Amino acid sequence: MRIEMLPGMTNVVRFPVERRARPTLDLLRDIAPDVREVLSIAEAFDLDVPAPDLRDRVDLETAEHILNMIAGVRMLPSALDELVNPTVARAVDACRAAHDVSVAAADAQQVLLAAQIAGHFWLEPLRERAQVLTLRTAEFLINAHTRVEEAEGVARAVGFARRGETWTPRSHRADEEALFGPVVRRAG
Repeated sequence: MRIEMLPGMTNVVRFPVERRARPTLDLLRDIAPDVREVLSIAEAFDLDVPAPDLRDRVDLETAEHILNMIAGVRMLPSALDELVNPTVARAVDACRAAHDVSVAAADAQQVLLAAQIAGHFWLEPLRERAQVLTLRTAEFLINAHTRVEEAEGVARAVGFARRGETWTPRSHRADEEALFGPVVRRAG
């Protein structure tokens, strides 16, 4: 087990709350992999990444599913929970698994480095193990990113249903303005 210290502390060990916490969207957003890291690792290992519009497609599919299920009647919150909770739980599990594999890969790299420094002869099995775990880390990270995008898409559509609002497709311009404020465009 790897011990993680709190930043700026030398005698306080951080308890990994995300291991015991109930899977929620807030927890998922805290532990989700950074998309920039996912894309650069995928490129480095020449692995496929999910389509950039995966979240939007899942959002649309979920909205259609909700529309077909309710047929004009307000949907029960428990039915909405049954849509979003398993998806979020799968995404949280995928993020945890990606973290675990990355820790194992880092440990394998450290063992390999220590063996190289010590001048050990049988380095090939250590090198192979480190390479395999590093590739698995990349694959698990991409899987975690995929599961997070799916969970965010489902959560968006379910959010509209919970609020009783009519679903609308996600607008990247509106998201941009919500983050940065209205963008003033200059002519010419």
